[in-house]
Amino acid sequence: MSLAAHLGLSRTTDLDLKWVLVRRILLVAMVSMIGGALLVLHDVGRQADAQNAEAAATVEKQLSWQLTRIDAALDLADRFPDWDAVVNYALRPGQCLQYVASGSGAQNSSCQGTDLHAQIAPEWFVRAYEVYPGGSVVALPLVHKGEHRGTIRTTLEARAIAESAWLQLSRLIGVAAAMILGMCLLVYVVIERALRPTATILAGLNRLADGDLTHRLPRLRMKELDRIAEVFNDLAQKLELTTQERSDLARKLVNAQEQERQHIARELHDDVAQRLSVVNGLATSIKRSCKKLAPGVARQSEELVTLASGTMRSLRDTLRYLRPPEIDDLGLFASVQTLVDEHNRRAQGSTVFALQGQGTFEGLPPETAAHIYRIVQEGLNNAARHADARNVSVIMASSIDELSNARSITLAVIDDGQGAAPPTAHATHSGLGLAGIRERVYALSGTFTAEQRQPHGFELRVSLPVQVARESAA
Repeated sequence: MSLAAHLGLSRTTDLDLKWVLVRRILLVAMVSMIGGALLVLHDVGRQADAQNAEAAATVEKQLSWQLTRIDAALDLADRFPDWDAVVNYALRPGQCLQYVASGSGAQNSSCQGTDLHAQIAPEWFVRAYEVYPGGSVVALPLVHKGEHRGTIRTTLEARAIAESAWLQLSRLIGVAAAMILGMCLLVYVVIERALRPTATILAGLNRLADGDLTHRLPRLRMKELDRIAEVFNDLAQKLELTTQERSDLARKLVNAQEQERQHIARELHDDVAQRLSVVNGLATSIKRSCKKLAPGVARQSEELVTLASGTMRSLRDTLRYLRPPEIDDLGLFASVQTLVDEHNRRAQGSTVFALQGQGTFEGLPPETAAHIYRIVQEGLNNAARHADARNVSVIMASSIDELSNARSITLAVIDDGQGAAPPTAHATHSGLGLAGIRERVYALSGTFTAEQRQPHGFELRVSLPVQVARESAA
């Protein structure tokens, strides 16, 4: 069984670390660009305030000069306030100038309109800017000879500020987007080259998860990754040794179990079965001798014959369970066929059991043949007891790899029933169950899968390398 299946691990083939790093760098760049845009908006607002302050200062100087001329009788008071001389170059598009006289509240104002046809900012941006942060207002008091004469107020509407902000933002976004794109491409290339050895590490992990414990990683240039490779190789070596020791121990245990069963079966056959045969013969002889002289004794002898015969039948069933004689006398495939025929006899047509074979099954080590027989036996028992199936198929195939000349046997028990048995039913009277099957397969260095079939049914599939089993038997 592969390490990934034994530990319940999922096999990963995609390496997206470089994409994770590029996405994070892109996120940082986007946050930086947003921060830059906010700084641009703040700077545009400061520029608008500076423009209003400049216009107000220019008008304040003009009005102060006019008041000085009026005091010197060089100008008429009725012409105050007169800012026509500076308003033409002091005001910008969207800017308004207002003078509020102190006391009387008289107002004078001048505005410079904006050209809506020359608008470049989208309407949604203008509306958003009108809501926040809005326009700019600057108020400057007009003081002449220590007397407060009025207030000069300059305003710049939000639409005009939004136009200026959009112009600067569009330039910033264009330059920033080009820089971010170039930076991402450059970072991707650099990270991809730096992380290229991680693909080797990932491939090694996948091979390890698939059960290839002999795989080792090469030396890597980056010190950190090379340290990972060293730890990987050390762990793989220890895992290979531990797995081999565990496999050898499991193989010895299951082989010892089969040998012990064979020994017990031989002892029962050679000793207990012979004694029961003698008891049966003596009881039959006593029945014949006492049939006329002592009918009561004859009846008791008949009961003794019946009891001995039943005990012998029970003993034969026990011997078949401990060590089916067909395995040694007829071979593996014939013994499995006998097992399938026995299930068909018990099912009486409610379930049809069938056996399909491909290749030859001769020359197998006795322990290997016994393990395969037990696996098929347990699979059929589970299907008969829990699947509620109409058809149960046993498929056995023996193949030889032309390159390595290694022989392998695959077998499958497939039914069309209700699916897997409940967890409590996996361990049957034989003491095997799916867990026992897994241990037997593991002891023979094979692979094991048990899964639901679509749309219904259950499939048990096992693959065993016979060459490994033959070496262990030797």
